[in-house]
Amino acid sequence: MSDFVSQAEFARQMGWAKSYVTKLKQEGRLCLSVDGKVDVEASKRLIIQTGGSDRPDVAERFANERGQQPADEVPEKLSEWGGPSKADSAAKKEHFAALQAEADYRVRIGELVEAKEVAAAVADVSISFRHALENLPARVAGELIGKDLDQIRSTLKQEIYAALSEMERSFAEKLTEIAPEVA
Repeated sequence: MSDFVSQAEFARQMGWAKSYVTKLKQEGRLCLSVDGKVDVEASKRLIIQTGGSDRPDVAERFANERGQQPADEVPEKLSEWGGPSKADSAAKKEHFAALQAEADYRVRIGELVEAKEVAAAVADVSISFRHALENLPARVAGELIGKDLDQIRSTLKQEIYAALSEMERSFAEKLTEIAPEVA
């Protein structure tokens, strides 16, 4: 027993544009009832049997790429048509909705942070650290004049330590901003 549906419903079930179903109708590739309803299973068989008549080589190549059966082996059931079933689609949709809900929950409890927030925090701290190192020669050059090698090393070491400490403080501050529960 076949199902009869409207052309719009047939297009929706198959994942096609309504205009494509209209084209199939105009080409005589749909099985229609007296009231214009589409016989789903019979139409699918007819579409497969009449597919690619202009360019059989192209139709065969596309069928192979989709993993479908050749036109002479007409599927008997909807699940053999080549696409996911409604149940498969619904399960996939529910699966991804559950993953999204889990991600939202993990963000709310502080286990997960948006990548763009982390990238922005790292960029801010990196820029500050770079500026501190670039300004180091201008800040300490005057202090180094007339000092021996050990004093120069000690001064540079103190300045580098101060820059690294500031970077560490900035990272802790940014971490507290984007993930207060972690800090």
